[in-house]
Amino acid sequence: MTTTVATRLYKIGDLVLQSGVYMCVPCGYTQFLDAGERLITCLACFAGTADGPEEYRDAESEFWQFIG
Repeated sequence: MTTTVATRLYKIGDLVLQSGVYMCVPCGYTQFLDAGERLITCLACFAGTADGPEEYRDAESEFWQFIG
C-alpha cells in the first residue's frame, strides 16, 4: 500500500516536502508551510509537548497532515 502526501502524518522536525496547508489532527488548527520548512509544535493545542493532548504529548507523535 502506498501512502500519499494527503494521508500521511508528519511529526515535529519533519521536512515539508510540498508547500501548502497542514492540519493538526488533534485540534484541527491549520497552518500554511513552504517546502523546505520544518514542522513545529502546534501553536493552538501544543501537540508534541508535555502540554499537548494526552495522546500527542511525545515529540515523536505524528499529528500534522497535509490538506492542500
